[in-house]
This record gives sequence, structure tokens and C-alpha cells, in this order.
Amino acid sequence: MIALFFATEKECELIINSLSNKQFFSIKTVSFIKGKIKDVDLLLCISGIGKTSATLASVICFEKFSIKGTIVSGIGGAYPSSGLDIGSIVVAEKEIFADEGLLRNCNANIDSFIFLNSEEILLYVPHFLKTLPKGTFLTVSSCTGNLERAIFLEKNFNGICENMEGAAVAKVCEIYKIPCIEIRSISNIVTDRAELLSLKEISKASMIVQKFILKHIKLFEESL
Repeated sequence: MIALFFATEKECELIINSLSNKQFFSIKTVSFIKGKIKDVDLLLCISGIGKTSATLASVICFEKFSIKGTIVSGIGGAYPSSGLDIGSIVVAEKEIFADEGLLRNCNANIDSFIFLNSEEILLYVPHFLKTLPKGTFLTVSSCTGNLERAIFLEKNFNGICENMEGAAVAKVCEIYKIPCIEIRSISNIVTDRAELLSLKEISKASMIVQKFILKHIKLFEESL
């Protein structure tokens, strides 16, 4: 069985609607939906937003179910120099916890940041995904709404986009020795912002990667 992790229901509504033989249930407040798509057994987990929620959800998932591989998905924010556009589908080659430590300022110099957890978590990239844009994803505790910080993070970690859950699920997968693929669609370019993304923007961006997963679900299964 393949586990699919999304932070919110809004990011996976198309996949939920596409599941056959759906079973909805929760364990320790974590929402799960079990079903099939094209005869592929899937367990959809709606983890909640952030690293703590993603860690708890993935541990519960792997302790309770026999999972052969994991797909982490949803939306992400692209860094200014990434060359990515809104709607681009991107694949993680590795994940980094990008705000664990002491941030003294956002100037791009060696003394700006004292990083306490510099571990890089490698992710699995199947052959059929290697033609897509790929690179380093950064997992942050709060989405970046400041251009100076965006440029700093991008340069400091050579990141192409950010999210709030990926490194947490990837770390748990590493511990349980479960292959982990992370594939997202870009919802925004990280810059100065005054507002959260609207539900319409989230839905529009997330539909792109959901359609890709649905179209290629058999290839995902064969690769995991």
C-alpha cells in the first residue's frame, strides 16, 4: 500500500473524489482515507499543517499500516531565482529543515545564521520524474512573506521552494526505511506578502499536481 501525505483536505480533494471503495477514519485525531485508484491500494493521510503534525501523522501511519512507499504532495512556494512559475510541478531531491537554529539577520554572509541541524535528507526520485524540475526543498515553520528572508534562504541552502511538512515526513520515512517521493505544484513565488493565499489559489495550484499523480499512479506504484 502507498501512503499519500497532504497537509490539508483542500490540497487533495481531487484525489479523495477519485478513490473507489473509500473508507474514512481517524487515529489519534489524524484523518485517513483508504481506497483504490486504478487497482492501486492507497492510504491518504491528511496530516495537518506544520512539522509537528506531519511527524505525528507519519509515525502513526507507519506504526499502524504496512506501507511500501510514500508520496508527499501539496503546494509549495518557489524562491525568486528558481526559474519556477506558478503551476510548475517540482520534485524534491533532498529536504532540509531550514529554520532550526539562530537566525541573526537575513544578510547573505557566513555570520547570518548559526545552523543547529544541518542534516540533509535525501529523497527518492523515480526515473519517470527526472525530466521534471527538481532540487532542494526547504521545510520552514512559517511561510516566508519577506523578500529579504526568501533571498537569504534560497542562497544559504540552494533551495528552489519551501513548504511546512516535507522534511518531517522524509525524516520519519528514513527512520522506517520507507522510500519517500515528494512532488508539489507551485502556488506562489516567495516575496513580500501581506495576505495568506486564498482557498481558490490553493485549490487551483494543488489540482495540477493531483492530476499528475492520478495520471501516473501506476508508475508511482511500480517505482516504489
